Amino acid sequence: MANKNGLWFAYIASFLTPFTLLISGIVAIIYSGYQLNKGTDEVAYSHYYTIIRSFFLFFTFFVVLGVTAATTTGMVAGAEYWVHSNVLHTVLNILPFIGAVIALAAIVAWFAKIVKGMKQLSVNEAVEM
Repeated sequence: MANKNGLWFAYIASFLTPFTLLISGIVAIIYSGYQLNKGTDEVAYSHYYTIIRSFFLFFTFFVVLGVTAATTTGMVAGAEYWVHSNVLHTVLNILPFIGAVIALAAIVAWFAKIVKGMKQLSVNEAVEM
């Protein structure tokens, strides 16, 4: 395998992305893109490509989740302002927790994908695309 240490660096940086507020993930995808541009073997290519793809997939998910949560909260708050409903007030109080549960589930899925990739890398196996 061409640059196994570089792959481990990219995987660890990707794994730390939620804790570093995207900084390590951005470093990981820039590094992965650089390595892809240099040309690598098929196994390394599949791992670098998966790291980049996963980052943008989950980044897009969190952007959509944030916009959806903000829009929904604003709509419910506006409706609750005009209608003064206990049900809408309860929904308004529960919405942040629903968003947090969805976000935590996505982070766990992200971690699972990264760990699966690391396991495949340790046995020198290409990632299924």
